[in-house]
Amino acid sequence: MNINAVQAGIQAQGIQGTAPVKQAPAAEQAQPEIKQPASAFDEYIPEDKEAHAPIGLYRVVQEDGVPKVEFDDPEKSIPEAPAKEKEESNVTTMDTGKVDREIKALKEKQEKLSQQVEREQDPQRREAQERQLAQIEQELAQKDNDTYRKNHAVIS
Repeated sequence: MNINAVQAGIQAQGIQGTAPVKQAPAAEQAQPEIKQPASAFDEYIPEDKEAHAPIGLYRVVQEDGVPKVEFDDPEKSIPEAPAKEKEESNVTTMDTGKVDREIKALKEKQEKLSQQVEREQDPQRREAQERQLAQIEQELAQKDNDTYRKNHAVIS
């Protein structure tokens, strides 16, 4: 409200004895101006493609008129060959070759002993060979199965 207008209204009503009101300096009377931004929205200004260096951020690119999101990978030049070697090193294999050779040797020994038992004429030696043959057959029965192979396989 303007001070001069208030003083004029008081004098018009006939009120006497009022002291004149001092006016505020001009700097205080002036209201500060609020500057409005030119636009209420941000504006995207594309940069030069040649000046673009990868910094590890996502960005929008146009491919065939369709916007797509692309990752700007600064480590793009690293070859993927070491990663494949790493995968291959994690492969676990079970080798049952040692167990198979052991079983094969026992079968050969069994066959050889059974031939010797058939040819033996001496009853004491024949009885000793039959005990050995029975022992080898028992060992074969114990070792010639999948459970034994799995338990005694070499894992690498």
